[in-house]
This record gives sequence, C-alpha cells and structure tokens, in this order.
Amino acid sequence: MKFLPRLWIFILLLPVTASFPQEAPAAQTTKEVPYITTANTELRKGPGAKYKVIQMIPQDVKINVVGKEGSWLKVQSKYGRETGYVDGQYARPIATPTTSTTSSAAGAFVTTGEVNLREGPGTKYKVLRKIPKGTKINVTRINGDWLRVESKTGNPSGYIDKRFARKLP
Repeated sequence: MKFLPRLWIFILLLPVTASFPQEAPAAQTTKEVPYITTANTELRKGPGAKYKVIQMIPQDVKINVVGKEGSWLKVQSKYGRETGYVDGQYARPIATPTTSTTSSAAGAFVTTGEVNLREGPGTKYKVLRKIPKGTKINVTRINGDWLRVESKTGNPSGYIDKRFARKLP
C-alpha cells in the first residue's frame, strides 16, 4: 500500500515535467575543418547576433571550425584564444584535393566552350571571370571533375569544369 501513493505522485507530476520546454540542442561537434572567411565577419561569444562580439576577423582568413549550431560555425583558435562563433554565410570550407594528378594529366588544355573560372572546385564557389571558347589554359592539377588553372600572364588562378576543356596533344 505504501507503493500506491508514490505511484500517484509520479503520475500526477509526469504531465507537469513533460510540459517544460526542452533545452536547446548543443552544438554539433565535428572534427576540425579548415574554412576561409568570405567577408569581414564578427567572432561572437555565442551562436547568434545577440551575443557579444569578441573580435573582427578580416576577409580571406583561415579559421578552424570544430562544430556547428544552426547556421553558426564554432571556431577554435590554435593559439589558445577564446572559442567563438561566426555566421556561416561569411565563411566556406577550404577545398581539399580529392584526386591528385599525374604528370600526364597536367599541362596544356584548350577550352571547348565559354567557361566560368571559379574560386574553388564546384559551382558553389564565386565566379572570378569567364574564359572564352578556344583559349589555351595551363592545368596544374585535377580535383574530381574540376581542373585547377594557373595563368602564366598574371590572370587569376582558379577552377573550371573539365567538361569544357580538352587536353592538347
């Protein structure tokens, strides 16, 4: 009989505890991933614009992302400085080569159609300029379906879709 009153208390309290809001999910942890800032951005104490700004990070600075919370990236300093968050719209992952080239893959190519020269190997990267059809290009490596193009005349380096180029004999 002593068990019965405790059971009733538990049953009565169950709906009360179930109605409290759940805690916000913790930041998803991932392995350290190198990113680069795409604009001047603020490093904040927490994942949102309401948090205090720790410092400004200039554009084109490499950052180490160790987690993600919504659209915010958790950034860890390699120098023991404070961990903070940056808005994910102001940073992108740094491309890592997925396919290395052999000496036979690199070399002189020609574009087979007008093609976009991009910052990285994929359509999510910014277009730097258009390269006209019939332009001779210098390919230094292949990243999957993308060719790394480097100029010998001072034009910007970048990536083009390999469907728009063929290797010269």
